[in-house]
Amino acid sequence: MRAAVGDAVAVRDRIDRGDSLLAAYRADPPSSAVTDVEIESLDLHVLDLFDRTNSPARRADVARGLFLTREDLAPLLVLGTGLSGLRPSELVNLPASHQHDAVRGTVTIRVPDRRHGGHANLRWELRASDDQPLGPGDLYLMVHRLTERARRASDSDRLWCLWSLTGPGTLPPRSVAPLLKEWAHRHRLSDDAGLPLEPTLLQVRRAYASLLASGG
Repeated sequence: MRAAVGDAVAVRDRIDRGDSLLAAYRADPPSSAVTDVEIESLDLHVLDLFDRTNSPARRADVARGLFLTREDLAPLLVLGTGLSGLRPSELVNLPASHQHDAVRGTVTIRVPDRRHGGHANLRWELRASDDQPLGPGDLYLMVHRLTERARRASDSDRLWCLWSLTGPGTLPPRSVAPLLKEWAHRHRLSDDAGLPLEPTLLQVRRAYASLLASGG
């Protein structure tokens, strides 16, 4: 979880820096031929992302400053699982639509009710510090903000949107397991026996629930 928090903060700061650069671009575009409409709609050609004359490496580098990418997802999903206690399928399928009550300090999300059918309201209190998200509601709003651009470009209603070389789109659920394995390998995480850790979101959910139950 410590590794996940550190990575999540780094991802947030990286995209915030990209947003600042984009704001400066909007204020003073390099070409008078760029219209306000193109700037406000985030014309991806202007940002070099879909310009096929640019190399994949160049487009990927530009995208990292503005979008969540495949490599960013593992720590955010680990953190989301630990903080929310949601099942992996529930977490990856969270909708983007929600109600943010700034006065009461809550975020409410309408989700399918697996037990009784229909839908139920999932309500989280907001309690973030200036440094990092501390609760599931804070993380949800952070991810929502970081994925807004990809969601707008792909016309998606899902929370987990990212950019790839094929364009903006939603998170394929089957891609989660290899992402977690790659992330754990990059951090050289190991289990109690010292063997390389290959975590799953279900294991994270169970381990964190056990830790909370023990008062850890």
